[in-house]
Amino acid sequence: MKKRLHIFLLVLLCIVFQTAAVHADLIFEPEDSFYEKHADACEYVNRSYIVNGYDGETDVYESPESAEKVMTVKNREKYYISFVYTDRNHVKWGFIEDGQENSGWVPMDYMYPVYNSQSFYEEYKDKITPDEGIIPNVTKGDVIYGWTYPGSETKYKIEVMEDTFDYGSTFTDEEGHQWGNVGYYMGNRDFWVCVDEPQNPNLPVREIDEEVKEAPEKIDGVPGTSAEADNGTDKNIRNEKADKQTAENENAAGTGTENIWTAALLVVLTAAVTGIIIKKFFGKKK
Repeated sequence: MKKRLHIFLLVLLCIVFQTAAVHADLIFEPEDSFYEKHADACEYVNRSYIVNGYDGETDVYESPESAEKVMTVKNREKYYISFVYTDRNHVKWGFIEDGQENSGWVPMDYMYPVYNSQSFYEEYKDKITPDEGIIPNVTKGDVIYGWTYPGSETKYKIEVMEDTFDYGSTFTDEEGHQWGNVGYYMGNRDFWVCVDEPQNPNLPVREIDEEVKEAPEKIDGVPGTSAEADNGTDKNIRNEKADKQTAENENAAGTGTENIWTAALLVVLTAAVTGIIIKKFFGKKK
């Protein structure tokens, strides 16, 4: 009986792994035709940015290879960008959504990142050390504060759910306070806790240089801004690129269909083998 139970659990585990493998590529991926065709060339950035257009706004396009505008965003508005694509002109494009089913690609030269934990690390990486440790005098049930970065304006309460609270790297600020970085805890990712005063919400706020660089007036290859647009050839160049890319995409589409059928076949085979094993070991004996 134990042998049968072990086999059954093993088969069940295989099904779970198989299901995870089939759906793993869908996590965090936007439902966008251009992204689907160029996913391997896109960089996952997972950051919030603020619009910084040349004339107070910037256009969002259907794709980096299209002159069709899908919406216009205003300066100082904040948007989440999941992936960035770099085209042949070395122009970086970010994929954004407005929360109202509108989405598209925007030139990253017209966006600047919101200061966050990643920005802090880039600025102070030479002063951050990989020293692991435990927050002293904190036990299960206590409430401490998590900070986006040491001395950030944004902070939130965190209830300690275990007897100890660990951190993975440290930073000492100008006031002499020691901070510990936590990669993940109860749904919260990449935040900082003041090791010396974890329960103090009134620590000094760090001054951040929020000076924004002036946006470029022209970006080669971007409709309405590039030098080519002045003589009317920019759209023609983009159409030629789009025609060439269409031929490449037709070949890629066949490969994508094959991958879907392969995944479906693996699921069917797994289910069939599972049924045979269960019938063999749990079926009624004649």
